[in-house]
Amino acid sequence: MASQSLEVKKLVYLYLLHYAEKRPNEALLSINCFQKDLEDPNPLVRAWALRTMAGIRLHVIAPLVLVAMGKCARDPSVYVRKCAAVLFQKYMICA
Repeated sequence: MASQSLEVKKLVYLYLLHYAEKRPNEALLSINCFQKDLEDPNPLVRAWALRTMAGIRLHVIAPLVLVAMGKCARDPSVYVRKCAAVLFQKYMICA
């Protein structure tokens, strides 16, 4: 996940989303990297990190996802704010 390549990062995010429920310990270990990616200068990376965190359906990370959504709701990028708003709505419906 620490790769600078956007293609590799996106593939890792998709892999984590697919296997998070089957391997919850590995998914929990990835949360720190997602939180670092929320600080990335690239708005696409910030939005991908938020969407992936919200897509991991583990009760342990729910508070961290809500904090990340609140942070991204105040992001300077319109795209990241839009992703946060859409995810907040979906997350609250499913919760």
